[in-house]
Amino acid sequence: MPPKFSSIKISRSGLKLFQDCPRCFWLDIHHKIKRPPSFPYTLSSAVDFLVKQEFDKYRKAGTLPPVLARHLAGDAKLYNGPELPVWRENFKGVQYFDEDLNAMLYGAVDDVLQLADGSLAVIDYKSSGSREIKIYEDYQKQMDIYTYLLDRNGFKTHTEAYFVFYQVDKTGGGFQNALPFIESLKAVKADKSWVGDVFEQAVAVARRDTPPEIMTPCPHCIYVQQAGKFPYVSNEHHDEHLIEME
Repeated sequence: MPPKFSSIKISRSGLKLFQDCPRCFWLDIHHKIKRPPSFPYTLSSAVDFLVKQEFDKYRKAGTLPPVLARHLAGDAKLYNGPELPVWRENFKGVQYFDEDLNAMLYGAVDDVLQLADGSLAVIDYKSSGSREIKIYEDYQKQMDIYTYLLDRNGFKTHTEAYFVFYQVDKTGGGFQNALPFIESLKAVKADKSWVGDVFEQAVAVARRDTPPEIMTPCPHCIYVQQAGKFPYVSNEHHDEHLIEME
């Protein structure tokens, strides 16, 4: 089947959307019909920005941040290759172009660790106000995809990936114009085995001329489907209706 597009770019979050609902994924690709956005994680983004600055100081000094040094033995160090700035940049990130599919998969990492054997492990920063740290399925898939991307770029990858959690410490008895965090490290097994097949499936769906059927109870694409059955009402008529309601 000839491709509908000359090439396709799918982000890590796009692949997540495909796994959540192939129809929503297709609507986004073909018609820019996006799911309603969640609340912006501005505090989490600010924490990520500050942690990057802190980790970069240790990188420049050639040492590990204490949260990593406490748990990792040997000659591990923060990766300092020339690719890192691009790997961390949104809308660029670690990129893999599959020539057979004529498609690219990409995703931006927070950081990368280099182990004594030369293998690379993904590091992701997470901030949370919850009482208990939990590694959700989406977190795991995020690490799997990043590890796959590094592997497809020719790098030896470590069997584990690492989350650095910043959990709000609520035991201080008040805000006191400062927000204290408890810093911890969580390791997960990185399973890159499934990513290539799902990427290929997502590309095939993106090149379809018609949307997939609704296979899962997805509220968003059901809403889009039902809304399309009603005739368009102009703003003028809508304004008249609002006046009547007043």
